Amino acid sequence: MTGLADRVCPPAQASYPGPHLGLRWRSILPQDGPAVYRLILEIEDHDHAIHRTSLRDVADMIAGCTETDWLDVIVGLDAQRTIVAIASVRVMGNLDGVATAIVNAFVHPHWRGRGIGRSLLYWQDARARQMLVEHFGADSDAPAYIANGVDSHMTDRRRLYTAPGYYACRTFQLMYRELEGSEQLPSPRDGYTIVPWGSVPTEQVKALHMDVFTAHFWPHFREQWWNEAMDELVPSWSCLALSPSGELAGYLTVGRPDLRWVLEGRKEAYATLLGVNPDHRGHGLAGLLLRTAIVAASRAGMTRFGLDVDTHNASHAHEIYEHYGFVDERAEVVYAIEH
Repeated sequence: MTGLADRVCPPAQASYPGPHLGLRWRSILPQDGPAVYRLILEIEDHDHAIHRTSLRDVADMIAGCTETDWLDVIVGLDAQRTIVAIASVRVMGNLDGVATAIVNAFVHPHWRGRGIGRSLLYWQDARARQMLVEHFGADSDAPAYIANGVDSHMTDRRRLYTAPGYYACRTFQLMYRELEGSEQLPSPRDGYTIVPWGSVPTEQVKALHMDVFTAHFWPHFREQWWNEAMDELVPSWSCLALSPSGELAGYLTVGRPDLRWVLEGRKEAYATLLGVNPDHRGHGLAGLLLRTAIVAASRAGMTRFGLDVDTHNASHAHEIYEHYGFVDERAEVVYAIEH
């Protein structure tokens, strides 16, 4: 395969948006933290964003790195020196054999429609190419991606990404089921049992997850998805499936999305990962795991249960979730350029 530098063609310079747009640009500083977080909260609330930026995310922006990733973040200031726009590039360092950069931007609604988003994307694209080569090496043969997720209802931003050649490679549909408090535990069949989280060592569950998600879209993210699920895990809502011989056959992790609790005023449980060993499919284990978790969350006082699903999922998961009372809400579209 051609070396990474020859494929991504990093420019000599990644230029900030021009001053004709009315803003002055610089790198983020530690003292920007409060203003950046307030701005992001305001923008995400205005946009009815699906995924919300956490305090940890903002801390990562300021630090410029994590244990595995590298970030470059710039902010745009108006004439009063108020931060009104933010753009970031994050190179993922923990993805096995793949060079990936995630771009993201926030522009205050008052400053939209002036070409700032387009100019930021030019900077992000150029900076992402530079950073990928800097961190993976010019001769690396790793496949390279520059990507971002966009809420499907944000049509202007979706057009912004398609114009320079990003393509919509996947859609993740959010689905919710309202909880009534009268949900009943399901009855396993064929000798399978549903047991509480912790009945099997976590290392075994992770090993099954890593195996099951090998066939998933962008399998190189499966380690990150696992870590994120563990950060949010509510063990009493999560569960495992065992075969008649006691082998781990499936798992479901459920978390509590704290920010959505606070910002939307709803007590919800959210399924983060669901996997079934291919050798044990055909016994209704996905449904059993899901219904068991729904009962646990309902008994804990949750008023709704959510999840998201790849609409191109080969196992027809969307139809399965509809069967169990989940209905479509919003969706996220992943846009990417592959090199």
